Amino acid sequence: MSAIFLGGGKIFNSLQWKIIFIYIMLILFSLQLISVYLVQSLEQYYLSNYKENLENQARLLSAFMGPGFGEGQNWAEDTVQLAREFRDLHEMEIIILDSYAHIIGTSGNQNLISRRLIRDEITRALGGNLSDNIRFDPVNQERRYYLAFPIQNDQSTIGVIYLSGSLRSVDDTLNEVKTILLTGVGLALAVSILLGIVLTKTITLPIKEVTDQAYFMARGDFSRKINVQTADEIGRLGETFNYLAEQLNHTINEISSEKSKGEAIINNMSDGIVALDGKGRLIQVNPAARLLINNLGLKIPILNRSGFNLLRNVIGSDLMRQFIRLQKPLIAEISSSSPECTMQIKIAPFKVDKGKLDGTLIVLHDITREKELIRRQEEFVADVSHELRTPLATVKSYVETLLDGAAEEPAVRNRFLNVLARETDRMVNMVKDLLVLSQMDSSKVYWQKTEVDLKDLTMEAVEQLKQKLSIKLPRIEVLISPDSSSVCIDRDKVMRVFSNLLSNAVKYTAQDGTITINTTDEDSSIKVSIEDTGSGIPEEELPRVFERFYRVEKTRSRDFGGTGLGLSIARKVVEGHGGIIWIESNPGLGTKVCFTLPKSADQGVALL
Repeated sequence: MSAIFLGGGKIFNSLQWKIIFIYIMLILFSLQLISVYLVQSLEQYYLSNYKENLENQARLLSAFMGPGFGEGQNWAEDTVQLAREFRDLHEMEIIILDSYAHIIGTSGNQNLISRRLIRDEITRALGGNLSDNIRFDPVNQERRYYLAFPIQNDQSTIGVIYLSGSLRSVDDTLNEVKTILLTGVGLALAVSILLGIVLTKTITLPIKEVTDQAYFMARGDFSRKINVQTADEIGRLGETFNYLAEQLNHTINEISSEKSKGEAIINNMSDGIVALDGKGRLIQVNPAARLLINNLGLKIPILNRSGFNLLRNVIGSDLMRQFIRLQKPLIAEISSSSPECTMQIKIAPFKVDKGKLDGTLIVLHDITREKELIRRQEEFVADVSHELRTPLATVKSYVETLLDGAAEEPAVRNRFLNVLARETDRMVNMVKDLLVLSQMDSSKVYWQKTEVDLKDLTMEAVEQLKQKLSIKLPRIEVLISPDSSSVCIDRDKVMRVFSNLLSNAVKYTAQDGTITINTTDEDSSIKVSIEDTGSGIPEEELPRVFERFYRVEKTRSRDFGGTGLGLSIARKVVEGHGGIIWIESNPGLGTKVCFTLPKSADQGVALL
């Protein structure tokens, strides 16, 4: 049966035809069993009746023949006549045998008289037992029934009545019954096939619908629903499948949403993310990683290609072997000089299962700016320490000298005290500037912006500078038009910008030089430029002039009492007003400092 289903062709690939085939086979087996039983029962019934009829005839003949059995020629002739009458009446052959199985009378061929007839049933009958048998007659091509009935006298067998009759009528009746049964079986099978097709469709159609739904679900279509029409097991299967489709759709939407969020997070991270699968193939590279790897001058392989070469080129062969051997998170730091770049690399396995990597995650973190900030902080601390060490050493030495007796000499004492006052003022100014920068860095500055006439502010700054410095100043020209000099600024803070920039211009400009202050009216702001004819700034120094404590000429700046914080404060103030500041300079030809200020309050956006 399994061979039929497995190799029976395409028709048995259908569940419907498998069910129909099994259904037909069961019905056919049942009908065959019933038919065989019925035919055998009918045959047994007809044979029993036929046997009973022959037995009755044999008893009747025995009753007629028994009293004068074997007595003379007249008895034999009477016996033959009686046998013929019984044959004509009951359509049977009758043979009368004596106790030695000799034929003493027959309804058929009289030439058989006195011959001996030996057959199994006759032999048993001579033993006093009724015996019968069915044999096929090849001459008449029919089955015949043979019955040997013993004729007894005083408990002894004196002869045998041997009857034989044709079973053609019984066989004909049985054949008709078989024909009727075969016709009924055929009709029953035809009806069963039709009913099987109809009934199996009620089973297979919902299953086919479930199969189609599973096919569409496999292709990502969860919108289709199974039409549940019954409340049986198949109906409950359809309802469960609809519920499953709904839950899968919900789950896949959630997974897709989470995946989109994850991809958005990864793609917008400032850190580079590189992921390899368990076979070392590249499966994920975010834009930040591409940029950082390109900065290292390395080539990124195509997705789904081997990424171990990239990992080896990034961290080196030694760390690569260490990671593969330990299969534990690893942190490394690499640097590149062209372009200048420092990166911290974290490598971690996704999962370690029986010594095999299921994947590798590589995180690239650009720490170039952090390293630069640390370097600048160290430089800042060193600069502050250096700036404070010199005046403090001077103060300490002068105080010690005064304590050692120099205070007794008025001229020396006064000179020393003037130096101490100058160094103390310098340290106080430095601390004040540092506090201002600290407040601006922490966005704790209050901006009190008002309408200010820029020309008046500039003239006031020039006048303050003349009063502050005792030396002869270069010629200062203020070329500001009164019609375009109104700005909305914090007057005191912008005054400090002018003071710092003018002070720097005076420091680096000879007494016969010129300092020019000019303005240019732009759309929403006014550009201020302070240009001198001093020594200028070398081109390589320009990017660092706004750094804290940075001086182009350190010795000359100290002579004028500078702290190296003026330009840093000026940039913070200008940016706090929403403007920008920059420097243009040519060594030996002079320097030009430009910055912008807003015309109205709503145009100045503080960047602090």
